[in-house]
Amino acid sequence: MKIEIVDREPVGTDTPTNVPTLNSEQEHTNELQDSQQNHMETNNTSQSTSSQTQNGGNVQLEGGKQINYAFTYRSDDEEKIEVVHLLTCKEKNEDKIMAFIRLTRAFAQGERDNDQLYLSKLFSSISSLFDRRKQVSEIELQGLYAELYVMLYFYNAGCDISKCWQSKNMMKFDFSINENKRMEIKSTIKTSRTHHFKHDQLLSELYDIRIVSVMLQKNDYGESLGELIEQIRDKFADNYALLIHIESTISQINSEELYQRKYDSTYTKTNLRFYNAKDIPHFNEKTPDGVFNAEYDCALDTSPTISAQEMISWLTEVQYV
Repeated sequence: MKIEIVDREPVGTDTPTNVPTLNSEQEHTNELQDSQQNHMETNNTSQSTSSQTQNGGNVQLEGGKQINYAFTYRSDDEEKIEVVHLLTCKEKNEDKIMAFIRLTRAFAQGERDNDQLYLSKLFSSISSLFDRRKQVSEIELQGLYAELYVMLYFYNAGCDISKCWQSKNMMKFDFSINENKRMEIKSTIKTSRTHHFKHDQLLSELYDIRIVSVMLQKNDYGESLGELIEQIRDKFADNYALLIHIESTISQINSEELYQRKYDSTYTKTNLRFYNAKDIPHFNEKTPDGVFNAEYDCALDTSPTISAQEMISWLTEVQYV
């Protein structure tokens, strides 16, 4: 279906709502074809008014956000008018343009009210994402690979933990399964199964903790980080929180580097192990008062493991209070 934008103008707060959302990818394609510019626009349906609304219901905000715009467009020879919110991305970098499309699509398809307040949060998060200049370390990318690998491993086994993933880096656990359950992913490229832990990740009176140990081996013919990210984007296209967390990690990395970072998938699958945190060697005492950030290395080679099926049962069992 071809969409041609005929006209646009701001509208007042009394404009009818509950109108469908245009497809951002279709509009992006049309903009490139018709205007021959590096310019992309996406939109979300207007469902409520906001205290930000001024001048007849429209706000032109710095960076390219417009609230309550009437779009006149032609689709299959039929002219229609829709009231939408408009975000404009003027990036020239193709990777960032595609990231913008993925994130706004995930936002539009999410199970939340796409009101103007949340639209402002979306605009803010995407703007800060593109402004970042943070360098990502080798160990962070290795950790990202392991976490995405485990997420896909359980998804392919019929267990979706994508919405349990940490919302940002540096949280104590990688996954919060429910109120009481936590899961931490550890990875290593060493030949011994030795991982670095915070003391609270192994000894806690608050949580039931499981550890997933991922052993990696670099291989030119292995599965790349870029390929894992592609699978995640495909399977969880409507998970905005998940996608923006990934994009925020890789936003300053050349896409070629993501595809050059490869690990032997057979080795990874063969050496994947699951543990109850209580069975991993650790200090049995609680951290003394006045002592903070206690960390140490643990060798898991001789620790008892749990099976993949036991792990899945633990992830999916219903909690009764």
